[in-house]
Amino acid sequence: MMRAKTETVVMNLRGILPVLAAVLVVLTAGAKAQQSLGDLVAQGGYEWLMGRWTATTDEGDKMLLEYKWELNKHLLSVHLKGPQYEYRGIIFYDAPKDQVVQVGVDGQGGNGKGMWEPMGEKALLKYEHTGSNWETNRMGLAHSKVNADTMKVEVYELNSSGETSNEPGGTLEFKRVKEKPAEKTKSKA
Repeated sequence: MMRAKTETVVMNLRGILPVLAAVLVVLTAGAKAQQSLGDLVAQGGYEWLMGRWTATTDEGDKMLLEYKWELNKHLLSVHLKGPQYEYRGIIFYDAPKDQVVQVGVDGQGGNGKGMWEPMGEKALLKYEHTGSNWETNRMGLAHSKVNADTMKVEVYELNSSGETSNEPGGTLEFKRVKEKPAEKTKSKA
């Protein structure tokens, strides 16, 4: 009788052990923290990009650019607004491809996609945009920190293999928009 119970337990363990092993593999694989976009930004030293920025073009047009964290620093939202142009995009880390990706849409029906990578101390977005007229433009946008309140964005042409031109075709300097202090509410006595 004792032997029958022992054989039953061993038989049950043989069926359960592969299942337990599979569960442990899944749990330990999930226990490795997936690197977030926030981790990558911090490792690269690009936290200074976050926030609201404003610039004035050579033509005198005001531009507003905002990078804002969302979803526990797994997503950055991007908003660019000018007098006759508006763009919204998202930036995220595609772990299987080990790439930081940006996709977005503009207010004129155009859309685009690109990838971020380091370019020395600059953060470079290699971007392809297709406008509502079906014309596609490829560009590199190199973001560099001048100081805590100033960012420079250089626009480069991209060749067919995705390499940037040697010199930027244009540069725009952005100033950080200072956050207004929260107003204190008056308490009623």
